[in-house]
This record gives sequence, structure tokens and C-alpha cells, in this order.
Amino acid sequence: ILLACWVMVLLLGWVLTSLRPYGGRVALLTVLLVSEIGLGALQPWPLAIVIDYVLGSKPFPAAIAPYLGAIAPHRFALLIVVVIGGVVLQVVNQFVSAYGTQVQVDTGQRMVYDLRRRLFEHLSGLGLHHHLTTSTADAVYRVDVDAYSIENLVMSGIFPLITSVTALTVMFVILVRLNLTIALLSLTVVPFLYMCLRYYTSTLVNREERVKELESKLLSRLYETFGAIRLVKSFSRETHELERYVAAGETTMKARIAITWQSSLFSVVVSTITILGTALIVIVGGSYVLSGRLTIGELYVVINYLGAVYGPLSAIAH
Repeated sequence: ILLACWVMVLLLGWVLTSLRPYGGRVALLTVLLVSEIGLGALQPWPLAIVIDYVLGSKPFPAAIAPYLGAIAPHRFALLIVVVIGGVVLQVVNQFVSAYGTQVQVDTGQRMVYDLRRRLFEHLSGLGLHHHLTTSTADAVYRVDVDAYSIENLVMSGIFPLITSVTALTVMFVILVRLNLTIALLSLTVVPFLYMCLRYYTSTLVNREERVKELESKLLSRLYETFGAIRLVKSFSRETHELERYVAAGETTMKARIAITWQSSLFSVVVSTITILGTALIVIVGGSYVLSGRLTIGELYVVINYLGAVYGPLSAIAH
């Protein structure tokens, strides 16, 4: 465990060093992600206002009633204003999300090519003995394929994890303020997600490493064959080399299909757990509406925030 923690500390230090040249982009991406969380927290409220205050008979809170002025008695005009506000809110959220994705892809690709440059510099600087004892295909695989690991680690791992934790905290706090009982019930899925994560992580990581090794060896076989194509042609070994490549390709393909299937099963299990949690909240929230403890609009907001809580939980599990 101590060794694993030390490896994680070293990896985190390496990642922070790699992010240093892109501090401006990382800061911009952070602002965009926080803005997206804030806009997401506001999204269900326009429809809730329409349900409870415009279409329903619930009076507006005293804090905002003076700001509505003369428009409050005119329900249809108020409906148009609230709907337009909701549309503007969603459109702005889409633009922020799209721009955030663009900044994320831009930063990730720059990090990948910077790592490729450093890998190329490191590999070309190694002694001749290393190149004589290591296949060329392995070096090419490291530069061409493994360089994407930094984008996967940072842009598909660390940033989504931080965003998910932040979104989870914000949405859960709002859910607590709306209804403490429902907020606590929403956490009933956490132990099941944790057990699912522990089980699948122990098997998926080992299989992923095995697939990477097989893909590297498959590429090595291509380099060996085409590097010695004159000998292959001279001794009419085309059929033999084809059979070797097909056998290695089938092994790699089956390993990749197996890990994809296991990943799909993991997603199904996680989704099933969150669906059951949502069903429980709908039953409890529905009973609150029937007893007058919640309005329909408030239940709609609760269900939306519940999805906003379960979404980050699923993202963290993945």
C-alpha cells in the first residue's frame, strides 16, 4: 500500500510538472467547468417556477415578489418571461460546455505532442545497446500510442474527477437544503457503487495492461516482417508470416473484446444502481407531494438534482 501511495505521489508530481506550461489554459478550463456547474444548478428552476407559481396557485416568495411588479398578475406574460429565461440559461450553458470542450481538447493535444517530443528526445538519446536489444516497434508504440496516456490521465481522469467531486458537493448541499431526508436517501447507492468499483477495478486494470502488451507485440510483428521483407520473399514465407500475424491479431482482438465487454457490464451495473436509487427517491418524493410536504415543482427540482448527484458519482466510479 505504501509503495502504491508513493507511486501515486510521483505520478501526481509528474502530471503537475507537465501541466506547468499550460497554466493559463488550465485556469481558463477551471473557470469554465465551475461556470458549467453553476449554470447546471440553475437549469431546473425555470420549469419549477412555471409549474408551481405560473401554472399553479402557489404565491411568490416575499423576497422576489416586489421585483415582479406589474407582470405578476398576468400569468401568460410571466410564463413567456420565465420560459425565455430558461431558454437563455440553457443556451448559455451549451456555449460554455462547447467552449470548455474545445479548450480541453486543445490543451490535451498540446500535452500529447509535447510528451511525444520528450519521448523521442529520450529514446533517441539512449545508447546503441538499448536499440539493439529492444524492438523498433516498441519504441514507435511508446511514442505514437502511449503518449496519449497523459491526455487520458489529465483530461479524462483528473479534471473529470475534480469536476465530479465539485458538482457532487454543490448539488448535494442544495439537495440537503431542499429536503434532508431525500438527500440522505440519495446516498444509499454509495456503498454499492464502491463495492462495484473495487471488484471491477481489480480485474480491469490487469486486463488493460495485458491488452497493451499484446498490441505492442502485434505492431512488433509487423515491423519484423516488413523489415525483413527481402528474406520473406526470397524464401517464400509470405503464407507463414500471414498465419503468424493472423494468430497474434486474433489473440489481441479477443482480449480487447473481452475487456470492452467487461467495461460495458460495469457501466450497466453502475447505471442499474443509480436507476434503483432514483426510483426510491421518486417513491419517497411522490409520497411527500401527496401529503403536501413538497410541491410538484420542488419534486421536479429534487429529481433533477438527484440526477446531478448520481451523474458525478457514476463519473467517479468510471
